Amino acid sequence: MNKLPAEPVDGQGDGVTEGRIWFPGNPWPDGHRIAEFHWKGWLSPEDGAGFDFFLETQDYDADDHGAGDDYENDFGSKIVWTNYGRATIRPSQGFVAGTPDEPLDFDRLAEREFHVDPLDQVAEYEDHDDYAFQVYLLGHDSLADHRIRFPVRQAPYRFDIEWTGRVALTYVGEEEFRYEFRAQVSAADFTGFEVPRDLNDDDAQALLARCVRDADAFRLDDRGSVRRFVSAT
Repeated sequence: MNKLPAEPVDGQGDGVTEGRIWFPGNPWPDGHRIAEFHWKGWLSPEDGAGFDFFLETQDYDADDHGAGDDYENDFGSKIVWTNYGRATIRPSQGFVAGTPDEPLDFDRLAEREFHVDPLDQVAEYEDHDDYAFQVYLLGHDSLADHRIRFPVRQAPYRFDIEWTGRVALTYVGEEEFRYEFRAQVSAADFTGFEVPRDLNDDDAQALLARCVRDADAFRLDDRGSVRRFVSAT
């Protein structure tokens, strides 16, 4: 699978800021505000069409500047969390959303749930880059067992997103995915499918047509440093 940029690409919009993420068991049961969120797609001749997310929170203590700290472990400690500032989730591999056998259909996206990096699968991973996403939480930790849904469609390529998964504190040497997270994002705009540099325009169009049902609703935009198919409207 093609590796993609770890940071958001210029020209993809300002990012959705209406959202929240929770890490049950940490010092903030009301969760954390999402400061930045990007949803983009990619094309790969080997894998088809896929999705990537980039998410960054506000500072962990942005809504709570109290000094109290009553905890049984590091995961429940305000001092430990605030030492790491904020959470960032970025793509490593991303996840496949459409193939020639099961093309991506935005008209039916709200009916689908994507199960990404199930626990039995990640047990076979040999490298951190094998995961769909990388996370900086309490250091460079690991995410797995994602369940991703797009339950509400607000515009042709704008959806609410519900995202859950599990966390392993691998930065401190833990391997078990003991903890959970849950994120909700409102009105996330899909910014289009990035095209690999070594794929010519005609082959890219053919690949999109095989893997995305409404491929005609996208046009190729090559004005920036990254070619991508964006909404034609």
